[in-house]
Amino acid sequence: MDGLKLVQWQQSFLTEVKQLQPEYDAFLLERKFSDTYRLTIDATSQSVILWLDSSYLPKELEDRLTELLLATKPEDSV
Repeated sequence: MDGLKLVQWQQSFLTEVKQLQPEYDAFLLERKFSDTYRLTIDATSQSVILWLDSSYLPKELEDRLTELLLATKPEDSV
């Protein structure tokens, strides 16, 4: 996947992840939602990597974030 698509993927994820904010807020946790995940572009593997704070983030939201990452992945056309 080229660099432009990786950036596009990252931006799409960050736009869509805002919709999960109300679900996170319902857990009444003290940390900011944005502090529980990190999205980076790995130029070596040509992919986007999602880091989750599994020790803090509820399992339901971990699953939703992972699903969102896969759902926002652009097609890698030739």
